[in-house]
Amino acid sequence: MPWRRLHLIRALAAAGLASSLMFVGSPGATARPIDEVEPSTAPSEATATETVDLLKAAKAGDLNVTARGQGQDKVRLSIQNNSGKRLNVIVPPGLVASSGVAQRGGGGGFQSMGLGMITNRPGSFGRFQGSGAPGFRSMPVDGAGQPSVAVPVGESLDVTVPAVCLNYGVDAPSPRDQFTLMDVEDYTEDVRIRKALRSLALLGTSQGVAQASMWRICDDVPFETMSSRDAKFLNDYEIALASRFVDAVDSAGAEDLVNPALLTEGRVFVQVEGEGAAVQGEAQRLADKLAGLRLFNLPIQVVRDDELPTAKAPAVLIKVALSESQAGETIGRLQVGCTLQDDQWRPLGKSAFKDSSSMAVLDSQTLVRLMEQELVARFVTVKPARRTATSTTLRIENRLPFTLSALTVRAGTSAGSPIVPFEAVGIGPARSTMLPIQAAQAQIAGVDLNGL
Repeated sequence: MPWRRLHLIRALAAAGLASSLMFVGSPGATARPIDEVEPSTAPSEATATETVDLLKAAKAGDLNVTARGQGQDKVRLSIQNNSGKRLNVIVPPGLVASSGVAQRGGGGGFQSMGLGMITNRPGSFGRFQGSGAPGFRSMPVDGAGQPSVAVPVGESLDVTVPAVCLNYGVDAPSPRDQFTLMDVEDYTEDVRIRKALRSLALLGTSQGVAQASMWRICDDVPFETMSSRDAKFLNDYEIALASRFVDAVDSAGAEDLVNPALLTEGRVFVQVEGEGAAVQGEAQRLADKLAGLRLFNLPIQVVRDDELPTAKAPAVLIKVALSESQAGETIGRLQVGCTLQDDQWRPLGKSAFKDSSSMAVLDSQTLVRLMEQELVARFVTVKPARRTATSTTLRIENRLPFTLSALTVRAGTSAGSPIVPFEAVGIGPARSTMLPIQAAQAQIAGVDLNGL
């Protein structure tokens, strides 16, 4: 069945949302550059170390923290360790840098900001805790797997943390503007704002999706307004993801956090057909076994007929046409479509794969693996941006309609090259980022999506 085409909104420019870390000196302390200070790694057993919540440690007097503006997508935290221990500092999910401006665009002043994580890469927002992971709804600060930054005894550092604006239309904060740090529970009585900011900070997404979500929830800005006025910061894919997230917030009821299943279900639809009567039965067998499997870490929903599925945007549909070559190889032709508005599908691209096995011995898990490998190669591209004698900086471009939550890179071009994982990358749809790798060449080995 031919794709129904949408009237395409003009292409929106991708905004480079940058975050960075640097260390600066405090009175009586020696400044150290970021490359010389370990990031969020496990503390050494030989050093007295404590993992602390930034807000609680500041209230207890163990930290002296100052927050200042740095435009509309970052906040600069100056953190000084007043304790007698090396501290691993964690930014709690749902932290607000409050300017004192009233919600919904109160007059004058500058923006209040909702903070991401202290170790987020450029364009990323949140912890990327995982979908449905045990403990998602109750996360004590115990240092296990939590993104943190180490502050040595008696030293201070400056950390630039990604953030989203909470007051649409209010001036962006400058370095002259100082915030008051507080938990979102103290910032507002609005349960939707509390639930949204904390869920985004835990689940993780791209900064564009987080920003569009918070503008909608905090300030009731229509998504159509964002699409027309804020092309410098947002694209249509990010707005579609934000719309789905806002619906999930409103569907969460009395829960404190969004149920991750509301963001992952109904994202990936797969239809399998055999080309020719001889392979129809094998194609049906493979289709029957797809239910319960995952593609890009998202659950597969099987399409049983030739009708386009009913889907809540954004979603992807992969039509797989299987056949066999004269040599007995399995050939798969993929047609990929996506929807940015409910039930309105448009083409995204085509691809194909070949496997040496015949369809009679092919299983559904192998079929999913072949599809995933081909789709990664087709829609997630990697190019070297800079090279040195020992390392390469890669430009990763995401052309899937979802945020990449994590990816693995093969450090070389052969099948036996080592695999390097990158967690919590947060590369938004139609966005790109830079990642360093200790290799002269590299290729994408796999990606994970969390539906947001």
